[in-house]
Amino acid sequence: MSETMTHPPAPDQPDARPNLLLITSDQHRADALGGAGHPCLDTPHLDALALRGVRYDNAYVDCPVCIPARTSLVTGRRGHENGCCDYSDTYRVDRARGDFLGALLTAAGYQTELVGKTHWNTEPDFRGGFEHVTWLASLRRQQLVETGRPGMLAGVGYNESSPTLSPFPAHLHTTDWIVDRACDFLETRDRRQPFALWASFQDPHPPYLIHEPYYSMYRDAPIPEPVCGDWVGTDAEPFDIWCFRHAINPRPMTPAQIRAMRAVYYGMVTNLDHQIGRLMAQLARAGDLDETLIVYTSDHGEALGDHACLGKRTFLECSARVPLIVRPPKSWGVQPGRVSRELVEWVDLLPTLCEAAGARVPDDVTGRSLIGSIRGGATTGGHVMHGQIGRAHLLHDGRYKFLYSADDGTSLCFDTASDPHDLHPLGGAQANRLHGMLVDHLRETGHDHLRDGKLANFGRSRPPLNELRAQDHSGLGPTQYLGDIRRGILHVH
Repeated sequence: MSETMTHPPAPDQPDARPNLLLITSDQHRADALGGAGHPCLDTPHLDALALRGVRYDNAYVDCPVCIPARTSLVTGRRGHENGCCDYSDTYRVDRARGDFLGALLTAAGYQTELVGKTHWNTEPDFRGGFEHVTWLASLRRQQLVETGRPGMLAGVGYNESSPTLSPFPAHLHTTDWIVDRACDFLETRDRRQPFALWASFQDPHPPYLIHEPYYSMYRDAPIPEPVCGDWVGTDAEPFDIWCFRHAINPRPMTPAQIRAMRAVYYGMVTNLDHQIGRLMAQLARAGDLDETLIVYTSDHGEALGDHACLGKRTFLECSARVPLIVRPPKSWGVQPGRVSRELVEWVDLLPTLCEAAGARVPDDVTGRSLIGSIRGGATTGGHVMHGQIGRAHLLHDGRYKFLYSADDGTSLCFDTASDPHDLHPLGGAQANRLHGMLVDHLRETGHDHLRDGKLANFGRSRPPLNELRAQDHSGLGPTQYLGDIRRGILHVH
């Protein structure tokens, strides 16, 4: 992508560029929105953003796990392009510090602030070029002072799915606290320049821990049952999915446990929504709401028992498809309430925000700006997306997607339009077509998972179930990943 930049106005001229508000959550699946047709979930403020802007209903992350996904957002490059397409808190991306999102916006003359979670493939204290970062360490110190509990010492691990009533009052919950700090920034910012604020939430990531009334809010609601594809548990199930679902759900949850988990997850989503409502009210009170480009999205989804799985780490819709809502400034004159089926990715966010800000876009960015699409112009039809996590690949052409596991050579193909829950794999012409497209793409990019013109097959055999279940990825211990209270480093898978 060529570099583009619109220089900031001279000091004696008014700055007409929009403010930027990026809101990201963690593990919010795309269908967990009232406005997306969920049968019981209440998300009035996110729905209001969508009704005043554009909701992208075909948005994906290329590597559905926290660190590589978040690194793709701040670099505009996919996880495998950044050199790490799996969870690794030791890998460091080789990138000039001036080419990260915060640095690009700061250089363009924006006052930049990040509140909450970072979690990139960088040194843990790297600010990403933002002028200031409000680390979560401040929250943990406040929790320690007020309650004697640093971090989330509730007796559950950071990936456990057992719902737990929070031991903290609302103002010490991460979501509520992040909004308080974001409002502080909006109240005290330098009004001589536009702002770029990133409110980066941890919820609704496990542990499923929330205060009342959200803990009990959906207890008696008509919670939908999990779905299960007819390929699950058969020889057609890819190696990576089979291994992960047994390791993350080692003691398979009962229907009652899944229902309870879903109820608290929905409560966490609604609390997140209500806190975003507070943030919108602060913007309105300051007179900034109509002049701000607002983006809401999440770094990956959550299976919630679908296909007998928990967590993320797959290219199933529940894991890789994410919410993406864009509310443009009023002056853009965008037709409100539009739902787009254009295939978009998380790597598109950096060039989109940079174009809106008139900021430089580095040459190696592979994402595409969505500004023309947001304004209602012609979409970039024909886009094809390649994702990778570990040895698992995704090839998506906007409607059909092809999943390939290089571990054992298995594949699945789905029509995301007629089969939005990945229930019935396709064979024949569509599967063959996307298989060929993946081969061509790996050849063009020189990927090492193409060997002698064929997709690699490492011939791995499924390990015994007792070995997988002994890994117990669900827990990781309630204290092992508390992080470093000095800088707010939090290692959450």
